[in-house]
Amino acid sequence: MAQSQLLHIDNFYLPELNRRRTIRIYLPPDYNETNRHYPVIYMHDGQNLFEKATSSFGSIWDVRHLLDDLYHHDERHAYIVVGIDNGGLYRYEEYCPWTSAKGGEYLPHAKKTNRLGGKGFEYLQFLAETLKPYIDTHYQTLTAREHTAMMGSSMGGLISICGGLFHSNVFHKVAALSTAAYFAEEQLIQAIYTSNRSDTLKLYLDVGTNETSDATNLNFPHIYLDSNQHVFDALRQTALPHDQLRFNVIEGGAHHEDDWRKRFIGIVQWLFHE
Repeated sequence: MAQSQLLHIDNFYLPELNRRRTIRIYLPPDYNETNRHYPVIYMHDGQNLFEKATSSFGSIWDVRHLLDDLYHHDERHAYIVVGIDNGGLYRYEEYCPWTSAKGGEYLPHAKKTNRLGGKGFEYLQFLAETLKPYIDTHYQTLTAREHTAMMGSSMGGLISICGGLFHSNVFHKVAALSTAAYFAEEQLIQAIYTSNRSDTLKLYLDVGTNETSDATNLNFPHIYLDSNQHVFDALRQTALPHDQLRFNVIEGGAHHEDDWRKRFIGIVQWLFHE
């Protein structure tokens, strides 16, 4: 039986940010057996996608095994996944284009980094103008926007929505799970109305009813639910076709890789095949 591959590129240079990062690349089982070209899913928090040894909290999405199982069930479902490691202390800075006062209010640990947003545009520019051209040059990809997705959770969900808004010519499909929309809710909603998207998107959003990023804040589940509902309402009022927009409220859903892993395959199938 053909085996998938997991490759690492260490110290990949981000010229837009003058930083280096590990890039993790999943290649589907038949990659070396065919001239087939594949859709590509760009995912944030790359160290939490594939291997427990590299994960931040000991839990992973387990993307490799999930996609392997999907492929062996139906070979039409074959994808390349490009995981970009987060930058640790730079994560909040890179995953939000705007400086956030709310982020510091709700997340004391983020406030301590003194990097509450502001570099998200540069990070998205890196993805669109440096990383994607590199991947398209070196791997068997379907390069058109219709075959290119961006996906992330929490802060990774926030920057994924922004990727669709500001680089819709590159990323047609977006999945934002358990989005930390509260981190920059006003700016994000304004961007939804004013970003002048040149192309339509296919966009998936979800949020659990038991989301929290600080167990001492008993109101956090409502903060997540309300902010995600507001973002969805704004998207629904734009020119985005309603059959290209999905918002799921996950009963009992928590802010955790175990929950995102359960939803991953269904989201991929909706993005690419419905």
